[in-house]
Amino acid sequence: MRLDVTAGESAGDRGDRRRAVRLTNVRTASSSSRSAVVAVAAMTVLVGCRSDAPALGADVTVVGAAGTTTTTTALSTTTATTTPTTTTATTTTTTTATTTTTSTTTPTTTSTTTTSSTTTTSTTSTTTTSPPPAIRGRSGSIQEIRPPSDIAPPLLPAGWTNGVVGFSAQGREMPVIARTVVDARRTVLVIGGLHGNEPVTPPTVRGLVIAELPDDVEVWLVPEANPDGVAAGTRWNANGVDLNRNFSWDWRPSDGGPGPLSEPETQALTGLIGQLRPDVVVWVHQPLGYVGSIGPTDRAFEQAWAAGSGTPVRSGVTQHGGGESWTAFVAGLPSMLVEIDSWAATPEKVAAHRGGFETLVAALG
Repeated sequence: MRLDVTAGESAGDRGDRRRAVRLTNVRTASSSSRSAVVAVAAMTVLVGCRSDAPALGADVTVVGAAGTTTTTTALSTTTATTTPTTTTATTTTTTTATTTTTSTTTPTTTSTTTTSSTTTTSTTSTTTTSPPPAIRGRSGSIQEIRPPSDIAPPLLPAGWTNGVVGFSAQGREMPVIARTVVDARRTVLVIGGLHGNEPVTPPTVRGLVIAELPDDVEVWLVPEANPDGVAAGTRWNANGVDLNRNFSWDWRPSDGGPGPLSEPETQALTGLIGQLRPDVVVWVHQPLGYVGSIGPTDRAFEQAWAAGSGTPVRSGVTQHGGGESWTAFVAGLPSMLVEIDSWAATPEKVAAHRGGFETLVAALG
């Protein structure tokens, strides 16, 4: 999504400065002989913005290989066999009633044959930087491959619009669903699918379009922030990066990718947050089963979602390189983490967290 920002008129009794944001979906196709840009769709909305919104970033990727060489050398040594024989002549002398016999002795010496073999093997290995292999046999593993949920999205009600916030590492669209409101009293952004193998998070975010909301609350939903991971059923994006370690708050090279905000998905999300400057950003994950307000975010928010969804509260949570922590500590906006319990993706879980969302919006005042 390209965000074209133009100046708008002042609106509302609060005197807040507004901007008209034109969201234009653009896809680029290229080959060795041509490059084409296709405009897919466009919509014009009013979004509350501040002049200090952060800008987008950019970056990159990795690989490796291995080989084996075996060399065998055989060495054979043989010692000849020698058999010396000594024979002593026999003499017989006969006298009256007396016989003398001398026996013959034949000593024999034998040498054995010995063969020895020596084998030498050398192996060359190369270390790669690809993501850890997915573990298929552990139902509770964060690395397990899980297919997308088959929960059908609800029909889009009047007033909601489909759009695209950006493109993944493999060029897939990052969908955004928006209910834009002129002179909105509150703006809420909800993000799911940041880890592609958390199958309940996309339908939970999509299901919020049928939540009961006040007319003056604007809502933006990003159900699949990692569309490549969702398609493959993997935690990481197509570059092998855990996107919830790729944000610039307390970023670490051990698990955060080649650099902070190196991935197109995290760049698109930080750009959207910077343009909207919402009253709260909610990040939806699974399977830990708690809800928490991040950093200085009002504790009433976590209590509201907990009451509406039946989810326990866990305060004081932070995540190095995490989107929820980046929102609170870098963007300076209220931020919440919702962890849906278990790895299951059921309509009951979707409905429960829709209730949590409705209670949160009511608590915003």
